[in-house]
Amino acid sequence: MHKKLLLFFTTAFSLAFQTNAQQNGILPFTGTRYFNEGIWAKNIDINVDGSVLLSDHVPLNKEIEIKLQLPSGFAATGGNYFAGAEVTMLSSRGAVLSKTPNIFSANEGKGFAAAAFKEVIVKVGLRSDVIKAEPSVNILVRFFDLKSKNQLKLEFPVTISKPGEILQVSKIATVVKTSDGSIAASNMLKIKNVDVTVDTSIRVNPKMAYVSLDIPGIEGTSMDDVLAGTETFWVYDDKLNNIKTADKLLKKVGGSMESSIVNYVIKIPFRLKTSTAKGYITRFRWESKDRKKIFDTVIVR
Repeated sequence: MHKKLLLFFTTAFSLAFQTNAQQNGILPFTGTRYFNEGIWAKNIDINVDGSVLLSDHVPLNKEIEIKLQLPSGFAATGGNYFAGAEVTMLSSRGAVLSKTPNIFSANEGKGFAAAAFKEVIVKVGLRSDVIKAEPSVNILVRFFDLKSKNQLKLEFPVTISKPGEILQVSKIATVVKTSDGSIAASNMLKIKNVDVTVDTSIRVNPKMAYVSLDIPGIEGTSMDDVLAGTETFWVYDDKLNNIKTADKLLKKVGGSMESSIVNYVIKIPFRLKTSTAKGYITRFRWESKDRKKIFDTVIVR
């Protein structure tokens, strides 16, 4: 498999939201899981064709760029950093399609100069001769420090796009401000703020606690557009195990037809009120019928 490593400052587009330095988490848009075990970065970007990837659907023969901006947790020795990166691609059934123990192997002896250690970029090609007829693959990237036990593990489950399916990428995706500092991003929507709270007063299912997202004054869409869009949510425990639920989200859509400003409230069931566990992770995604307008957020409670 064709892979490249770049360790320098680049001008490629980046969605500059700062990832939370919690131990385990999920990135919006792609749903990439991360496991912070001593190595971290100011931003973790997933790009294709020099633009932010907005979903987990990628066509064959495309190259996915996984970038750590301003990485930390690597020990400096003699003014150099000694970084490693293991890249594994698994089939939909978990079989190993390819594996490279360290794509930085050429620099294991001398390391990388601190002045150039601004970004760590791994590029993984979805070659058709490797993937063949697989409907999906799981890309595992493990960044590790050769001078310590620190590492950062990323898991990106990729769905192989069907012929004719559009590639969802953007150079205009933006960070969305949230009341509690949760990660949120959007594309082709103007959202000033999202108020994130926990609601335990819902009577539809009085045993459940709900994550509440109150998004007032959305510009760039309409009530009909929002109602015709697709809403999806996922709930995970603190180990990023998916929690299956039969409960449905609740929503309220309102606003002005004349000004095309939409008020959008979502209530997502994420745990039993009686649960004492901490660190539930809830991801919510809305996308328009044409798949161009997107709102994606990840909340930890």
